[in-house]
Amino acid sequence: MRVLLAAATTPAFKRAFANSSNLPNALLFIGAMLEKHGHEVQVYDGFMDNRTPAELAGFKPDVIGFSVIVGPNMEAAINYSRQFKSLLPSVKIVWGNVCPSVLTEQTLAEDYVDFAVIGAGEHTMVELCDHLEKGSLGILEDIKGLAFKDARGQVVINEHRPFVRDMDELPDPAWHLVDAAKYRELDLNTSRGCAYHCAFCYNDSFNKGSLGYLSAERLIAQIQHLQKTYGAKHIRFNDDNFTFNRKRLRDFCRLLREHRIKLTWSCDCRADLSAEDAAMMAKAGCVSVTLGFETGSQRMLEFIQKGIAVDQMVETFWLLIKNKIRASLYIMHGFPTETAEDFKATHELLARLDNPYYLYNRFRPLPGTKLFDYCIEHGMINPPKTLAEWPDYMMQYSNRINLSDVPDSMISEAMAHYLNTYALNRFRFTLKHDPGYFKIVLTNPRKFFREVLSLVKNQIYVVKSKKHLSGFAISLKEAHAKLVSKPG
Repeated sequence: MRVLLAAATTPAFKRAFANSSNLPNALLFIGAMLEKHGHEVQVYDGFMDNRTPAELAGFKPDVIGFSVIVGPNMEAAINYSRQFKSLLPSVKIVWGNVCPSVLTEQTLAEDYVDFAVIGAGEHTMVELCDHLEKGSLGILEDIKGLAFKDARGQVVINEHRPFVRDMDELPDPAWHLVDAAKYRELDLNTSRGCAYHCAFCYNDSFNKGSLGYLSAERLIAQIQHLQKTYGAKHIRFNDDNFTFNRKRLRDFCRLLREHRIKLTWSCDCRADLSAEDAAMMAKAGCVSVTLGFETGSQRMLEFIQKGIAVDQMVETFWLLIKNKIRASLYIMHGFPTETAEDFKATHELLARLDNPYYLYNRFRPLPGTKLFDYCIEHGMINPPKTLAEWPDYMMQYSNRINLSDVPDSMISEAMAHYLNTYALNRFRFTLKHDPGYFKIVLTNPRKFFREVLSLVKNQIYVVKSKKHLSGFAISLKEAHAKLVSKPG
């Protein structure tokens, strides 16, 4: 069976991210599993692939699977699904990822979606494609993690599929299905889920609090393959919290050194590292970490259920800086109940940290999160009733509607300061706290000027992206991965 796996994007997002997109790792995992079971697969990444739906239809896919999150790119997934249904009337359209997992009924209410995959898609897609191809492998109701419309048009949601805790059982991502050379850098997803329960995050509803990992040994094998095949010198780990499993972290760092692997790497992690953790990571090639601070108000940290203290975050930040690991922060504003004093506390914390590099975004109530439910219960939002309404909803709440008690003028002033000092802060902070870095001017001047040019381009990008995206929400994780994951 021919299967097209697609990550569609709008023209605005493509303009913003065309030269800085990451590998579509979720689709590459699914593609590898489908190929393992004998299916023919193509991957379309709209950020890097210029093919039109008409050109993609030339592959004559029997099934088209879209990876869809709740946000502006839903518009592209909707448009492409409709076009494919027109071009290929018999094709089966499958939506997967967070959107159909938390908005299953809305997803299947549309005539351009035939199936929804809830949760991870590797095994569910294989079983669905096997069923559609051979027709003698039981009934659709037996496929765990699948939702569909029955003969009467009623939505049927099957039993939840067990979480994949041992990711070593999965084949390596099918990197050969994309042109890896086009991407800014290579990145890996080496774990799934999160042990924490932040009220603004999708993890509770999508992964149900479960955790799964690639082993350190398998991770090393993947890195060696990427180095041999694609010449990878730097890798970003896109896990929600790469450092949570301390045993794996220690094993990974040890194996990197034992195998004498020359690699720099970066990741996201929680601000709960020890001095030993930070030193170990630095020795193993870690050059950049982004910490989920969100706010500098202890009251707000408790409200959003971060389960961490401001002083603990500060300690972790300076441990990383001491070990010459660049530490940047995820900062959010505009939470429900947030006051001007809470907002000031965040900026006072940034000043306390000597104004480091940070990613700045307004809170948006996303379906599948506890704060989304809170906003509904308190009459703060009117959620969309159809998929087509979600892109505009995201635009409104990402840039125009303020759900906090912080005056709009304070938010606007802080955002203007952020946009104007984006690159300058990083340069100034590095010059002050890691002046040894600038030895690169003598040891590798070409690399230094490449990184300076990249930083300037990022500054221009941050400002222009606001215009290109018309205020559309970009998740903090997306923004960081696309902007600052490289060592420079």
